[in-house]
Amino acid sequence: MTEVNEVNLSSGGGMGEDAGGGGGGGGKLIKTIIIAVVALVVIAGSAVAVWFFLGGDEDQPGVASQKGSTAITEENPLEDPVFLSIGTYIVNLADGRRYLKTNLELMLSEETAKAYLEKRIALVKDIVLAELQALSSEQLRDPLERKQLKLRLLGGIESLLPNGDTDWDDKRPIKEVLITEFYLQ
Repeated sequence: MTEVNEVNLSSGGGMGEDAGGGGGGGGKLIKTIIIAVVALVVIAGSAVAVWFFLGGDEDQPGVASQKGSTAITEENPLEDPVFLSIGTYIVNLADGRRYLKTNLELMLSEETAKAYLEKRIALVKDIVLAELQALSSEQLRDPLERKQLKLRLLGGIESLLPNGDTDWDDKRPIKEVLITEFYLQ
């Protein structure tokens, strides 16, 4: 028969059954080092991810001006926007099973364009109702379809604006259709 000897590394690597009683200090040290390394990797990875997603490369010449100007135009396209509420709508959808409650506003660049559209609010509401009632609940669940709806509404409402001389400087004063309330039931 062969004899089996145990190796106890925590007490100096000696062989034998009685090589030492309460070891384990080396194993705890290795565990602590591994945990510390993993924690550092997680922290470093998080820092890199935050830096990457929040635009940490703004210190590079040329990149900061491009990103800054893009962010300003996308988030705040106008310094002093004018808003026109075009109402709250509750409509039965085309599929007949559900209804939509939504509130819409227009973001405009000109106060005089707002006054022009306020006088024609019945026409604006008619355009909005026709577009909303043609949609199904499945279409409204799709974010891309909602974006397309906003573009169709924008085009329809812009068709009410005069083509010739106007009292405003901006020839396309309607900048965006905003959905401020959206309930699908």
